[in-house]
Amino acid sequence: MKRLIWVLMTAILWFGCKPGIPDGIIKPDKMEKILYDMHIVDGYLSSIYVVDSAKKVAAAYYKGIYKKFGTDSAEYNRSLIWYNTNPKELEAMYKNIQKSLTKQKKATALADLMIKKKAFKADSLVIAKKFKADSLAIRKKMKPDSLSKVKAVAEIAKKKKQADSLINIKKAGLSEVVPSPAVVQ
Repeated sequence: MKRLIWVLMTAILWFGCKPGIPDGIIKPDKMEKILYDMHIVDGYLSSIYVVDSAKKVAAAYYKGIYKKFGTDSAEYNRSLIWYNTNPKELEAMYKNIQKSLTKQKKATALADLMIKKKAFKADSLVIAKKFKADSLAIRKKMKPDSLSKVKAVAEIAKKKKQADSLINIKKAGLSEVVPSPAVVQ
């Protein structure tokens, strides 16, 4: 009988003390999403140069994150402390957060590139239309003699060279923003 009681008590202690996420601690999948949003907000806040303004904005953003995930700052801080004392759990979350941030960065770079390409195309069309209009105006002013034709052709070539130069400058500016392949760890 004593042995049975001892086995039952040991089993209760064993299962009762089983390692895992305690009550009152945000579960890993939810905590990962909260941390991701927190880091996005922190990145934005670091771009605000006036410290007082950043603090005012931060409070509103953090409250929004807590509301979005149905938690509060006390539960978040308690959970963060728990995860800091359980680094394996925290490391697993941060690996996923890093992947998500890298994916977001690539998507943003691609969107920026598409915008710049569209602007480049529009600017190139404007330059080409101006060159065409200038060259037509030069041809209209041209007299039938050969010297006038030579001068007109030289002036048109000069205008074409200027137009090509402007397009190449814009193209060089566009190539600076082309994302290079990133190494994902």
